[in-house]
Amino acid sequence: MDISETEYNDSDPPVQENGNGKAVVEDEVNDEESNMETVDLGLDDKTSDASSQNVFKNIDNEPSDDQQNVEESENITLEKPEEISAPPTVVSTSQDVSPPPAIESLPPLLEGKELELEDDVTSSLPRLLSKTTLIHSNEEGADETIQRLISSLHSNSPNMDRTQIVDHLFNLLVGGHFDQESKFVIEDVANVDHMLTLLSHCDCDLQNEIWSLFLAVMKKSNRNLEACTRVGLISKVLDLLPEAPPLLADLLVQIIAALVAYSINVKQTKHLLRALRSTKDQWPPNSLKLLHVLKEMPQHDSADVFFSFPGKDQSGIILPPIKTMPYQQGWTFATWLRMEPLNSVTFEKEQPVLYSFRTSKGIGYSCHIFGNCLVVNVEKAKGKEQSRCVKAELGARKWHHIAIAHCYSRWGRSDIKCFIDGQLAETIELSWVVTSTTSWDRCSIGVSADGAVNTAFCGQMGAMYLFAESLSLQQANSLFCLGPAYQSTFKHDSETSLPEGYKKHLFDGHLHSSLVFAYCPKNCHGQLCLFTPPKTAANTYFVQIPHAVMKEGVEVITTHSIHKSLQSVGGIQILLPLFAQIDLPSSHDNTIDGDVCQTLLSLISLLLSSSQSSQQQLFHSKGFLIISSCLQEASPSHLSMKVLEQIIHIAKFLLRCPAGGPLLKHLFDYILFNPKLWIRARPEVQVHLYQYLATDFLANNNFSQMLRRVPTVIEMCHTLKHFYWLALPQTVSDYTVEERPENFATAEIVSIRSAILTFINRIIISSNSPDEEEKARDQEVHTLLNLLATVREDDNLYDVLALVTRLLAEHPAIMIPAIDKNKALGIIFNLLAAPNELIRIPALKILGFFLSRSTLKRKTESMGSQNLFSLIGERLLSHKRTISLPTYNVLLEVLVEQMTPTFTYAAHQPAQPDWKFENPHLLKVIAHVISQCEETESLVQIKKCFLIDIINLCRESKENRRTILQMSVWQDWLIGLAYVFHTSESQNEVSELVWEAFSILLHHALRHEYGGWRVWVDTLAIAHSKVSYEKFKRRLAEAKAKAEKAETGEEAKMEPTPVYRAPEFAWSEVHIRLLADLLSGIERTVEEWKTQDGGISDQCNASENQVFVGNVVHVISQLADSLIMACGGLLPLLASATAPNNDMEIVDPCQQQLPISVAASFLMRFAKLVDTFVLASGVSFSELEQEKNMPAGGVLRQSLRISATVTVRHILASRIQQPDTPRYETNSAKKNQCIMDFVKEALENFSPEGLENVERLVQDSDITRIKGVVYRDMVEENRQAQFLALSVIYLVSVLMVSRYRDILEPPSSPSPFFDSTTTKQENAERELPESSSEAVANGKVANDGDHASIKNGSDHSENGADEETEEKGEQGQGDNGGTIAAIKVANSDMKKDGNEYNEEELKKMHQSNGRRPSTLMPPQQTAERRAYLTTKLQTALETCAPLLREMMSDFRGYLQKTLVGTHGQEIMNDTKVLETLRNRNASVIELVMLLCSQEWQTSLQKHAGLAFIELVNEGRLMAHATRDHVLRVANEADFILNRLRAEDVSKHAQFEAESREQLNARYEEYSRCDLLIVSGRLRDSLNATRLLDKMSAILTDGDDSKSGSQFWKLDVWEDDSRRRKRFVPNPYGSRHEEANLPEGEKNEEPEISEQERIRKILKGLFSQRHATTTSTGGQELVDESDIDKWAQEVDPTPSSQSACFSTAAKLIVPGVVVPGTLSVTASDLFFDANESDPNYKKQCAQVIRVQKNLL
Repeated sequence: MDISETEYNDSDPPVQENGNGKAVVEDEVNDEESNMETVDLGLDDKTSDASSQNVFKNIDNEPSDDQQNVEESENITLEKPEEISAPPTVVSTSQDVSPPPAIESLPPLLEGKELELEDDVTSSLPRLLSKTTLIHSNEEGADETIQRLISSLHSNSPNMDRTQIVDHLFNLLVGGHFDQESKFVIEDVANVDHMLTLLSHCDCDLQNEIWSLFLAVMKKSNRNLEACTRVGLISKVLDLLPEAPPLLADLLVQIIAALVAYSINVKQTKHLLRALRSTKDQWPPNSLKLLHVLKEMPQHDSADVFFSFPGKDQSGIILPPIKTMPYQQGWTFATWLRMEPLNSVTFEKEQPVLYSFRTSKGIGYSCHIFGNCLVVNVEKAKGKEQSRCVKAELGARKWHHIAIAHCYSRWGRSDIKCFIDGQLAETIELSWVVTSTTSWDRCSIGVSADGAVNTAFCGQMGAMYLFAESLSLQQANSLFCLGPAYQSTFKHDSETSLPEGYKKHLFDGHLHSSLVFAYCPKNCHGQLCLFTPPKTAANTYFVQIPHAVMKEGVEVITTHSIHKSLQSVGGIQILLPLFAQIDLPSSHDNTIDGDVCQTLLSLISLLLSSSQSSQQQLFHSKGFLIISSCLQEASPSHLSMKVLEQIIHIAKFLLRCPAGGPLLKHLFDYILFNPKLWIRARPEVQVHLYQYLATDFLANNNFSQMLRRVPTVIEMCHTLKHFYWLALPQTVSDYTVEERPENFATAEIVSIRSAILTFINRIIISSNSPDEEEKARDQEVHTLLNLLATVREDDNLYDVLALVTRLLAEHPAIMIPAIDKNKALGIIFNLLAAPNELIRIPALKILGFFLSRSTLKRKTESMGSQNLFSLIGERLLSHKRTISLPTYNVLLEVLVEQMTPTFTYAAHQPAQPDWKFENPHLLKVIAHVISQCEETESLVQIKKCFLIDIINLCRESKENRRTILQMSVWQDWLIGLAYVFHTSESQNEVSELVWEAFSILLHHALRHEYGGWRVWVDTLAIAHSKVSYEKFKRRLAEAKAKAEKAETGEEAKMEPTPVYRAPEFAWSEVHIRLLADLLSGIERTVEEWKTQDGGISDQCNASENQVFVGNVVHVISQLADSLIMACGGLLPLLASATAPNNDMEIVDPCQQQLPISVAASFLMRFAKLVDTFVLASGVSFSELEQEKNMPAGGVLRQSLRISATVTVRHILASRIQQPDTPRYETNSAKKNQCIMDFVKEALENFSPEGLENVERLVQDSDITRIKGVVYRDMVEENRQAQFLALSVIYLVSVLMVSRYRDILEPPSSPSPFFDSTTTKQENAERELPESSSEAVANGKVANDGDHASIKNGSDHSENGADEETEEKGEQGQGDNGGTIAAIKVANSDMKKDGNEYNEEELKKMHQSNGRRPSTLMPPQQTAERRAYLTTKLQTALETCAPLLREMMSDFRGYLQKTLVGTHGQEIMNDTKVLETLRNRNASVIELVMLLCSQEWQTSLQKHAGLAFIELVNEGRLMAHATRDHVLRVANEADFILNRLRAEDVSKHAQFEAESREQLNARYEEYSRCDLLIVSGRLRDSLNATRLLDKMSAILTDGDDSKSGSQFWKLDVWEDDSRRRKRFVPNPYGSRHEEANLPEGEKNEEPEISEQERIRKILKGLFSQRHATTTSTGGQELVDESDIDKWAQEVDPTPSSQSACFSTAAKLIVPGVVVPGTLSVTASDLFFDANESDPNYKKQCAQVIRVQKNLL
C-alpha cells in the first residue's frame, strides 16, 4: 500500500494523484481566523490528535428545493472544530519548497491553461481537514477494505485515525480519490451496503460525520440518488431510525427525505408508513421527525421516466441517418433537460452538446452548452461555422424546457428563436439554411457525432421532439405547461388536463403531423429508442428505420413518486390511521406533540394539491370523516388555530379546484360543519371558523352548488340551538344542550351566532335553478321558522328574529312566498304573546314586512279571513296592560307599511303626509291597546303621538280620510281615546286632538262622500253611548265609594249592581264640541266660496259641490227641530214674544240637556247655513227627503221653523232692549233666566245678519230668510209654497197684532223681568224632577204619568192637530205613511208626549190679551200722543207689512178659497180689503186694523192657525224621531261591535287551535331532525371506526399478530353477488367461554314449557292474520287492475336535493329489539336508534356494542 502525503498553501490548491484521477481539496478553515495555514501530518506522527472530529459542511452550488433541509442538517451537525496543532518542522510557507514527488508526477497543464477557481466556487468548497491521507491498493477489494476499516475501529489502530476512515470509505464509494466538487458520483451501488456495514461498527460521532457527508454527496447528483434507490436505502435507514440518537436521527430523516423526494417504491412506502405506526400506545422513536419530513416533501414536478446521460466520452443517443432536414416550414427541437455537471471546477470549460445534426462533410446544425448558456451553431460549409450565444442562463440541477425554433423566410432574413421555460429568450437573425445533397448521417443527442472530448452531456433529459415546422410562442408555452411528464405524440388531448386554451395549440393535428422524431423514455426497449412516425410522414425524413440507439452508459431511469406509491398501497387513505395517534405521547420524552395534527393535515393538503387521484381516494375512503372522528376522540388542544388554518387552506384549494366539489362536501359535512368537534376548541378558534364560513367561503360563487343547502341550514340551526345558546332551556323537557367550556365568553358566543346566521342568510339568498331554488328556500325558511317555534328563551331568539327581519327587508321576493307557504303567522303571533318586549317588537317587524310585501289577495287570505289584526292587540296585552313608544313605532310602521329594518327605541318620527293607511284595521287595534292600558303619563304621550299621526295623515290625504270613514264603527275607537271627564291638562290636550281628528273626518264625509251625513248621525249615536257609559261608570264608582264609607251592620243594605242600558239621547259636551267643529268646518268652506268667482250661488250650484250641499242640508234637517225644542219650542217662544206680560215658561220638553244658550247659538248658525245651502242653492230636495223618508217639502218646512224661531228670538231680544224695559237681573226667576240665555248672544252681537234695529218688529235678515223659504220652490212645488205662505201669514199677523197692542196699550202689571214673586206654578215646577217630561201651554204645566197635556178644558179639539197632521201627511206624502224623519216612523206608532198643539192654543194666545184688539186704542188721545204712536207703529211694522201684502197678492187665489168668513164668505173680495192689501203705500195701521177685525181674526185663527200648528207639531215629532233614531243607531252600533267581538273570538279560537297543531307538528319535526342529526353523527363515528380499522389492517404485517391473539369479523363489504367474504379485525372479539350475560339480568317472566311457548306464538300469529283478513275483506292478493294502474304511473322528476322520509320503527336483531327511526333517502336506508327510549336502555350494553359494529 502506497501512502503519499501532500502539503499546500492557501494560494494554490493542491492536486494529488492516486492512480485513479485528480482531486482538489480545500483546507478546513476556522471562521474566526483570517489566514490559512498549511499543516502536513504524517502517518507516523504521534503528536496528532486522533480523536479530533471532522465537520463536513455540505453546500450545493445551485439553490434547490431541498436547500432548507440541507441547512437544517448543517445546523445540526456543525460544531466548532478543534484546532489542530502540528510540529513546526512540518510547516512550510516558503515559495522555494520543492513539490513532493506526487505533485511532480502529475501531467503538465495545457499551454495557456491554468487551473483557476472562481471566488463563488471557492467559497462553496467544503472545509476539509488540513491534511488528507489517501489509501491506495490495487489488490484490495471492497469487502476487504471494509473489514480492514472495521478492524481498525475495533482495535483502535494507531495507524488509522477517524479522518482516514472517512477518506477510505468515500474513496471506495466513488471508485477513486473522493472530492466533493470533482469526484462525488457513486460508481458501485454495492458499496452503499458496505458503508452501512461499516456504520454499524462506528460510534455516534463518526456516524454523524459519515452520514452528514454522505447526505451532501447524495444530493449533488441524481445518479447518487438512483444508486441509493437501487440498494433500497430508504428501508435500511428506516430500520436504523428507531435506535438512532437525536442528532443522528435528524441526519437519517434528511436522508430519507431526499430519497423519498427522488423515488420511493411500494414496499418502501409501506415500510415508511409502518415506521409511523404507534407501538405500545406511543409514537415510535424519532417517528415524529419522520412525519415532519413527509410534511415538507416537495411536489414531484419532474419526469418519472427520463434519459440519464453519464457524461462519459462517447455517451449519448445516436440517431439513424436522415434523408433531408426540413427547412421550408422551419424546424424545432424541443426537450426537457436537467444539467448535472460531473466537475464543478471545470464546469464552464466543458461544452456538452445538446443536439448535433450534421452530414458526413461536417456541415449542419448543433447546439451545445457553454457554462450556463446555450450556444446555437450553424455550419454551412466546412470551417465556416456561425455561433450565437443565447442570453439566458440555465441553472444546474434544475429542469428546463428548451425549444430551438428555426424560422425560414425566402424573401427576408431567417432567424432562430430560442424558447426557455415557455418564454422567448432571444431571437437570433441568422441565415441558417444548410443545403446538402448527401444524407444527414452524423446526428446525435447529448454528444457530438464524432465523440470529441468534453462534448458529452451529463444530466437528464425527457422526451425529445423534432418538429418539421417552426413553433410559435403559444405552442412553446403550451409545451412547457405540459410538463416533463408528458411523453406522447400530441394526438389525443385526453392525455393531459391542460385547459382548452392550451390544448388548441398542441392537439389540432399540426404538431402530430409535423413530427420528424419523438424519442420518449417510456418508448425504449433495451438500448433502442423507438419511434413510430405518423402515417402522413412515414419514411419521409429517415433513410431507413427511425429508431435511435443509446450508447456508453445512457440509460432510461424510472422513478416512483410518493403519490403513485401511496396509490399502490391504498392511496392517501393509508395516512389516515395516523390521525388516531395524534393524542399519543412521544417515546422520547413522553409528551404530546401539539403540532402533529397540523403536520398531518399539511401533508394531506400537499398530496391533494399535487394529485387529482389523491382527491378521489380521499373522497371514496371518506377521509375527512375519519379525520373528524379522530379529532373528536383526541385532546381539544389539537384543535388549534394552526389546525383550523390548515383546514381552511384545504377548503380554499378545493373551492378553486374544478373537481373538488364532492370532496369539499365531505370536508364541510364532517369537519367544518361539525359543531360537536369544534365546541371543544378554544373560543377564538371557533369564532375564526364561523367567520370564515360566513365571509371568505361564501365569497365563492359556486358554494351553493357544492353544499346541500337544506341539510346545511338544518345543521346550522341545530348548532345554534344546542351548542351556541346564550340561555339554558326553560324546561328540561324542551331540549338538551351540549356542554361547553366554562371559559366561553358571551361576546364570543354572540360573534359565533352572528357568523352562523350570516352564513344561513347567504345560503337562503343564493341562486340556483328556479324550481329547485324555490323548493330549497321553502325548506330553508321552514327550518328557520322551526327554530323560532321551538326556542323559548329570549336571549336565544334576538339574533334569529333580526335575521328573519333582515331577510324580509332585503329579499321580500324570496321570503314572502316561503313564509306564506310555511304558515308562519302562528309562530309570529306566538311571539307577539311573549312577555319580553324585545321579542314582541321584532315579531311585529316580521309581520309588518310580510304585510307590506304581500299582495292584497295574500294579505286578505292570511290576515283578513281570520280577523288576525284584532288578535295583535290581544297578544300585546296578554301579559301587561302597557304599551311603550317603541312598540307604537312599529305598529305605526305596520299601519302605513313604511317598514324599516332598524329598531327605534327612543324617539318617535311623526307620520309623513304622503303615507297611506295600508292596514287600516290596525287603527282600531292601536286605539284598543291604548285604551286598555293603565293610565300613565307615558300612555298619554303615546296617545298624543297616535292622534297627531292620524291628523297628519288625514289632513292632506283624501284617500286616508276615506279609508277611515269606510271602517265599521270607526267612531267607537276614536272617541274612546278622548277623556269625557278629563282631570289634567294633558288629558284635555288628548281630547282636543280627538275632536280635531273628528272634525277632519266629519268635514270630509260631508264635503266629499255621498251619504256622508249618515256618518254624522252615527257619530252622534256612538258619542252618546260613550258618554252615557262613562257617566254610568262614574255613578257606579261614586256609589261604591259611598258604600265603602258606610258602616257595616245588620241594617246596612248593599244596593244591587246596576246593569248598564243606553239611556235616551241627551246632549253632552262631546256632542256640542263635535257639532261646533262640524259647523266651523262648513262655515270655513262657505267663507272660501265667498272669495271665489261667482259667489255663493255659483258654488252652491256647482256640480262638484252637490254632494256637500246635500249632506249639509241633511245635517240641518237632522238637528233643526231638536235645536228648536232645546230652545223651548217655537210655539212657546212665540207665545212669550206676543204675551203682554211675557209670563210663558221656556223649557225643553224633550229633556235633551242642551243649554238654551248653546242651542240658540247653534240655531242661529243653522239659520245662516239655511241662507247658503237651502236658499242660495238650486238643489231639488225631493231626493233628500226620500232618502230620509220625509214628507215632501219637509226641508223647507224645517227651514221655515228655523227662520220663525230665529225671528222670535230677535223679537224677544228687541223687547229686552226697549228703552222702557228695565235691565234684566240675574237673580230673577228661572224662566226669565232661560229667556235671557236664549237672547243673550243676539244682544251681544248686533249685525245685519242678526239683530240690527230693536225698534223694528222683524229684522230685515229674518224677512229675507222667510220670504226665501216661501218662494224657493213656488213654481215646482206650488202646493208646498201655499202651505208655507199660509203659515207665514199667520205668524206675521200674530206678530203685527201683538206689537200693535203693546204699543197702544203697554202692560199695566209689572214686567216679568222685574217680577220676583213666586207663584204656585213656579213652586210646582221646582218640585218636578229634572228627568220628567214637561209640556208648556199658556204657562200652565200638568204632569200626567209619562205625558204632559195642556190644561185648557180638552186635550184635543174636534178637528185637532193630530187629525189635521194625518190628513196633511196623507195628502203630501202619499204612501210614505206620514214619516217625517230619516227613519221611517208611522203616525200610528209615533211617540206622543201629550204636548201636540191644537186650535185651542191659538185661542188662548189671542185671549191672553184680555180684550179684543179692535178696542185697544182709547178714544181720547192728544195729537202728540197720536203722532208718537203712529210713528212708533210705522217704524215697528214697516218691514212686515210689505211681506204680508206681497204674499196676500201672490197667493190671492189660494187665500181667497182658504181664508173664508164665519159663514163661508170670501173675506178678501171686499173692495176696501183689496185696496188695503194692494196699496203698498197705504198706512200700516190700516193693515193692522184689518187684521184685528173679527172676521179676519176668526178666519186666520181657524184656517191659517191650523197650518201653523201643523208646522209646529211636525217639528215636535221630528225632534222626538231624531232622538229615537240616535238611540237606535247607538244600539245598532253596540250590536255591531258585540257581533264583531264574537266573530273575533270564534275565529281567534280556530286560529289558535290551528297554531297549536302546527306548533306540535313543528316540535315533532324538530325532534325527528334532532334524532337524525345525532344518529347520523353516531353512524358516522361507527363508520369512521370501521374504515380506520380496515386501513390499519392494510399496514399490519402478517407477523404482527400471533395465532390466537387477534379476533376477526366479517366486513360489511359485499361483492357483486352480495357475498360477504372479507374479514376485518374485531376489537370486541372474545372466546365463547367468555361470552356470558350479566349476572344481574334475569328473565322476569315465569318459566313455561316449550310447547306452551309455541302455542302462544301460533295463537298470536293467527290473531294477526285474522285481523288482517277481516280489515281487507279477505283480499290478500293484489288485483291486476292495481298493477296496470301502477304501471301507468309516471315517476316524478328526480330532484338534486336529497329527500328524506322517516318513520318510527323497531330494528329486530337476534337477541335485541331496538326502537328508533327508519329513514329512506334516494341512495341509502338508515335506521337510527332512539337512545332516549326506555326500551333501548333496557338492552344489554355489550350486545348493543356488538350490534353497532354489525350495522
